[in-house]
Amino acid sequence: MNILIVDDEPFAVQGMLDGINWDLLGFDKVLTAGSYDEAVNVFKKTYVDILVSDIEMPGESGLKLIAYVNEHSPNTECIILTCHDEFDYAQTAVRLSCMEYVLKPVRYAKLTEILIQAQEKVTKRRQNEQIRQFGQQYIDSLARETRGDTANALETAVGYIDGHLSEELSVRELAALSYVSADHLTRLFKKKYGMTVSEYIQDKRIHLAGELLQREDMTISMVANTVGFGNYSYFTEQFKKHYGVTPREYQKQVRR
Repeated sequence: MNILIVDDEPFAVQGMLDGINWDLLGFDKVLTAGSYDEAVNVFKKTYVDILVSDIEMPGESGLKLIAYVNEHSPNTECIILTCHDEFDYAQTAVRLSCMEYVLKPVRYAKLTEILIQAQEKVTKRRQNEQIRQFGQQYIDSLARETRGDTANALETAVGYIDGHLSEELSVRELAALSYVSADHLTRLFKKKYGMTVSEYIQDKRIHLAGELLQREDMTISMVANTVGFGNYSYFTEQFKKHYGVTPREYQKQVRR
């Protein structure tokens, strides 16, 4: 497991290198960088499991670095270590899914605890990924044995989707329920409906939303949640893409 410390103050970096019991943490590599560009170069050469970064640095900021990490290394756990307690910075860090926003100066014992928590998150994610891979391999083996029973697989997936539109649905979970691989289930949907599983789910949700908006007892927020859209703005965007009008405009039209 590798960690990268990014800070443009050499004394701050050296303080962490000297003050933390790295033998206790057991990292394979403890890497350092003094700027956004140096940190990006590290990410291009080495996989980084945990990033500890300051905000203000020469060139691009630490927040810009975390945005880069989110795009290019999304499984990296990010920790902000800064002397700035401005609300806007903290808000941006939350939006970027930072694990922690820590203010300097911080006791090395406290920072060690945070790093241990980050290690535990990385380890748990790896274990879950291994379980998922083993499970998928098992599902794939079943799929090869039951390749001919496509009608039941499709019927099972469609039935589950129709009854659980308000819940989070994934292709892999639907495939597991149908005892086929995710790729095979996608091919079945493409052949039957001319769309992927995700597109089918989206289509069903939008159609159901159109029906529910005709009811007097349903608000737009209630409809969005009922059909599985937790994000109101995204629901409005997808609804307008399908119907050509916003949910509110549609609601006014059908209730006249």
